[in-house]
Amino acid sequence: MSSMHSSGKTAPRLVLDIYQYDPTYAPASGRNLLSEVPPTFASNYDGPLEAISPKACNHEYMMKDNQSTISTDDSSSLFAICSKCRHHLQFTVNNSSTVGQHGHGLFSHIHHLICRTRKRMDTAPEVTFKGQRVETFHYECSYLACPTNVSVYVASPILKDDFVSLLTNDELIRKRTEDAVAAHPDRLEGVGKPPAIEVVKNLRTYIVNALRDPQRSKSITAANKRFMSCFGNEGWPCKELLEFLEFNYKDEGIWEPPSFMGPPYHDPRGVFLDDVTYELSVLIDQRPLSEKKGYQIEPYGHSAFDQMLIMLNSLDYPKASRLHEFQMAEIPCYEDLGTAEDMSSELIIEAYNRQISVDPARAPLYLKSLKAIADLRRGQDGQLIDRVVQEAYSEGKYTEDELVAAYEYFGFQRNDPYLTDEIIIGKFHAFLKDTAHETETRRRLWRIGDWRRSEQIKSAAEDRLTNIKGVSTVEQAMVFLGVEDTTPDDFVIAMYTTKINDAPTSRDLAHRAVELIAEGRDSAVLKEFAKTGNTTGGEMEVGEAYRLLQIPDRTVDEDAIVAAYTICVDEAPGQAELYRQALRVIASETGSHQLRDMVSLPMSPSDRDLSEWPVGLQNIGNTCYLNSLLQFYFSIRPFREMVLEYEKFKMELSGETLGKKQVGSRKVLRKEVLRSQSFLRELQILFLDMITSPYSSVTPRRELARLTLISPSNEAAIRRRSTLSKPQGLGDINGMPVMGPLGPPQITTEIEEGAQSSSAVVGAPENPPQPTISEEPHEVAPASESVNKADASNPQIDDKENAPPSTDVTMKDSENDQPSEPNPNEPPPVPPRPVPDADRQSQLIEEVEMGAQQDVTEVINNVLFQSQCAIKPYRISPDGEQLDQIKDLFYGRSKSYISAKEGIRSKEEWWCDIKVDVATGSRDIYTAIDGAFDVQKIVVDNSSAEQFSAISKLPPVLQIQVQRVQFDLTKKSSFKSTHHLDLTETIYLDRYMDTSRSDIVSRRRENWKLKESLKNLEARRVELLRQSEKTGDMPKLVDSVHSVLEDLNSMTKVPETAPDSIDIEPQFLEELETLANITKSELASVEKEIESTKSKVFHQFDDYKALPYRLYAVFIHHGSVNFGHYWIYIYDFKKNIWRKYNDTYVTEVQDPDEIFKCQEEQNPPTPYFLVYINDAMKDRLASPVHRDIIKDQAPPTSQEQISSQEQSLLEKLPPAE
Repeated sequence: MSSMHSSGKTAPRLVLDIYQYDPTYAPASGRNLLSEVPPTFASNYDGPLEAISPKACNHEYMMKDNQSTISTDDSSSLFAICSKCRHHLQFTVNNSSTVGQHGHGLFSHIHHLICRTRKRMDTAPEVTFKGQRVETFHYECSYLACPTNVSVYVASPILKDDFVSLLTNDELIRKRTEDAVAAHPDRLEGVGKPPAIEVVKNLRTYIVNALRDPQRSKSITAANKRFMSCFGNEGWPCKELLEFLEFNYKDEGIWEPPSFMGPPYHDPRGVFLDDVTYELSVLIDQRPLSEKKGYQIEPYGHSAFDQMLIMLNSLDYPKASRLHEFQMAEIPCYEDLGTAEDMSSELIIEAYNRQISVDPARAPLYLKSLKAIADLRRGQDGQLIDRVVQEAYSEGKYTEDELVAAYEYFGFQRNDPYLTDEIIIGKFHAFLKDTAHETETRRRLWRIGDWRRSEQIKSAAEDRLTNIKGVSTVEQAMVFLGVEDTTPDDFVIAMYTTKINDAPTSRDLAHRAVELIAEGRDSAVLKEFAKTGNTTGGEMEVGEAYRLLQIPDRTVDEDAIVAAYTICVDEAPGQAELYRQALRVIASETGSHQLRDMVSLPMSPSDRDLSEWPVGLQNIGNTCYLNSLLQFYFSIRPFREMVLEYEKFKMELSGETLGKKQVGSRKVLRKEVLRSQSFLRELQILFLDMITSPYSSVTPRRELARLTLISPSNEAAIRRRSTLSKPQGLGDINGMPVMGPLGPPQITTEIEEGAQSSSAVVGAPENPPQPTISEEPHEVAPASESVNKADASNPQIDDKENAPPSTDVTMKDSENDQPSEPNPNEPPPVPPRPVPDADRQSQLIEEVEMGAQQDVTEVINNVLFQSQCAIKPYRISPDGEQLDQIKDLFYGRSKSYISAKEGIRSKEEWWCDIKVDVATGSRDIYTAIDGAFDVQKIVVDNSSAEQFSAISKLPPVLQIQVQRVQFDLTKKSSFKSTHHLDLTETIYLDRYMDTSRSDIVSRRRENWKLKESLKNLEARRVELLRQSEKTGDMPKLVDSVHSVLEDLNSMTKVPETAPDSIDIEPQFLEELETLANITKSELASVEKEIESTKSKVFHQFDDYKALPYRLYAVFIHHGSVNFGHYWIYIYDFKKNIWRKYNDTYVTEVQDPDEIFKCQEEQNPPTPYFLVYINDAMKDRLASPVHRDIIKDQAPPTSQEQISSQEQSLLEKLPPAE
């Protein structure tokens, strides 16, 4: 949730610490328990191991019910007082940043809270107007998709010791009573000293009456018997106390009780007085039993502990079943991990993962704590935790003790401020000469270098070379390309082409080999080829460039040129450098920034800094929309960080959890988990490349494209189809052939209550379908080939998302399948039948091309489904569904209500996007979304009923699918609707929320009535306009009839035409004229009423703006239903700019009208997928630029299946054990 590197603590740990924190007594460590722990002790601390002072109060907080506001809405505040020391506590939990999440059970994780105040014990505290010392602490949940904020306010007692003594000290009470009796002997005859409990109770009664029952709060006569017996002669001995408590003495010998303005628990003075009553109640409760005998003592509150956990959604957090068997910890291992001792081992591991995620600098301390807990728990719990410890060791991690030992091994102290990298490396080299344990020495040095973040030390430990691995000499270059000294230059180029065709990932290494050979031979031909990809030594002509790319028309736009280039490279990858040269020439000729980026031409000094700009993605053929998806998911920071830290979230392949794993309301098989984990590893490689690459664009691997484009259940069918036929062309744009998927998503219509992702397969409803909410991304299987062949002559809507599953591609685990852990450094599993590398590469290309023809939203669902399959759940929901980071980010829930004669019933379901429709015409975004939630008439059990939906939980990242593919019943074919969708930068979603608030419900129903009225008005306007008739609208028709009849009637006055005339009653003509005027008036009235009603509908929810979402990404399609080109716009909230991502081309949008304005052309580019994100969370969710460029990246090794990024990952690991 925050970018600050700081440790945190789980919600239960925070509550425990609040109960142990006493600001009056600082511990010997000097660390504030609420703001500085963990870690419990500073790294250089060598004093007493005291984290909590022995004098500190172990609080027993009791709730102040009158002040507390505990609700199921976004914010709750609990007020409490300690029944021992009278410290006051205010505990507030705020979830208002996450709209649509109300009540408990909102989150699928135990909150991990980071303190955002850094107040030390020795700093001056705040002081209230009554002298209370106050400390305030603010916390945020570290989960990026979680908006929870917690505030803790701790205040010292109101009544200082002198006042308490005045009320409870027997000697003081006796003396002032005796003095009062002496001053008023007659009035106070027989009055004795009251017990302290009576003094306190009387004072409390005065204040309670003033606070809660003003009718009973009357002026107090200073000479009143009871008053003077308690507070002395006319109250003067207690004057300072009484005035402090807002009592006011009048000259007439009257004490006026305190008063205040406003509601008693909102007015500051009223709250002060209420706090005083609680302190007095504590003092009463603390009196000896002998003194309390005979007095009615009312309870003043109940324990706040459970209520605080409820507010944090942590009351029933999973606990360890073997707690009584665990050994007591001698070091603060639980505290340093921010956990409670009774937490389950799974929660301990999750807390460890959170700590190293938000505070990586202290990873050794956290691993030390985790290892200690494993030793303390032993048994199954210890083994579970120890597995995580061993995984950490395998990744090169180490404990704090081992880090200290590494320093001591070389004779150093970790906290020595004068210790430099050079001194450490010098000592290391001296050790190498005198030790036979080189591996251990290097390992210890590597740990020091890793902790100091010193690449210099780590390089020395790994003995890394500064040149490119694998090819650093001319001899190595010739061996790599398979050439000799006598091999002609042209044959060297041919061998280079063969090498990169056989192993595309070796391109950089092969290019380096050519450069080395060119330098060694001083060959102008090879130097020119290495520099430009051209062997002629001269500049290519513009005409030749267009001819090479098969572009007959030089006036075509940039997109058509890019498409032509992509096709040429895809069909003849061996000539990629030549096509690249052609594109470079055209880019120079046209001055196109987009084309220049495509070929990575040198940037002018005024151009952007790559370290502050996103990278583009090379189009690897027929996958233009894949690049848009990858750019979008990379830009969502929580998703990107989950991918980059995938090992922390990886699903275990053994145990009961795998058997119970359920995603999208169905069980997930082990094979699908394995495949999905391969997908995330491939995505991790790409994301790392996008972060570290020094170039303006990077190339996704085809294996990533295959795993992204083809879902697990479609894989077998597509592979089978890829062996039967080659995909055909997909049409053209501006005369140029284009490769891509089958257009934007199809319309889907729910046909059964509760059915997920159900839609009509053939035909179309008489009326356009209502926009719907896309449910769980179920695995989708294509129709079998026999069905495809049988229906080839019968055109129907292309609806791959909902075709029935094909039995021949069902995945099933073998009974003797044994769990096996995949190696992240190996390529994904190959097909069952081994094939030669060249054949496999060709097959892979064909599979990717076929996968690219899958529906775009099917691919989006595949990304989310596989991401969920690959990772472990936070927990399992009551219906068995996996809850995880993907669910948190992209999934919402809606309630569907059906109101029938039998009553109202509802059903709640998950969804990952909202489907909106632009079939019947242009509309604004609100009107489009309304269609998914508005009331509609349905038939249930042969009777009419109403159905509508409302959102019960909004995801932080809201995805909206624009359904543009429609079906023409006349032509029996699909077509793409290009109607304009009017987008706004901010939308407010209050109107769509499931709520019991009467004002919103009333406004919603009023809006439905207005829309029904609008529908009737527009239907009447259609009748009056008669647009389908040639005779014009109704007023014109009546006018025409009136004119014709008037002409016929006038013929009677002319002798020549009188025989043919028609005698018409004058009254009829008058009535006809009146009718014409009425229709004109009605049409004008209808038009006016339509505009008025539209305005009312549009402004109905203007004053409901509590739930803002900001437009973040717009996916664009340009083309027809069967082909086209894709790109994406993504907004950068930090720089306040839009960027256009068009494959390798990433540029700033100069005019936002390019995105928002209706394009006046026949087939304009149109948005087909939108992403809005929670406005309050946008800075935590949106991160389109994330670069950490490594200028001298190592090229791939000779293993052709390992990319350069994978090799880089391997280099980051420490020396082998």
